[in-house]
Amino acid sequence: MLFLMCKGYRILGHRLRTPYGEVDVAAWKNDVLVVVEVKARDSYDAGAYAVTSTAQTRIARAAQALAGRWRLTHAPIRFDLVVVGSGLLPRHERAAWYDERAR
Repeated sequence: MLFLMCKGYRILGHRLRTPYGEVDVAAWKNDVLVVVEVKARDSYDAGAYAVTSTAQTRIARAAQALAGRWRLTHAPIRFDLVVVGSGLLPRHERAAWYDERAR
């Protein structure tokens, strides 16, 4: 999370539980709700492939639930990916995927 804070993100919470599943990190930057999936893998590609379309749908539903909880339903939602691992510097992929429900 410090990694994101140093990049100017305001952390709203981490390991946030919703009826649809858990969100690793939720943050706010430039009037956008940013939902970050964090994967610990040996390579960036392994981390990216670990976020399946089923996982993306689950995360999008969880993000909508959080937006409602925080009265941010009119804010755009962006889905980012951070891959960390032994010997790897954290890699942050902005807008790693898109979900039509998240405007």
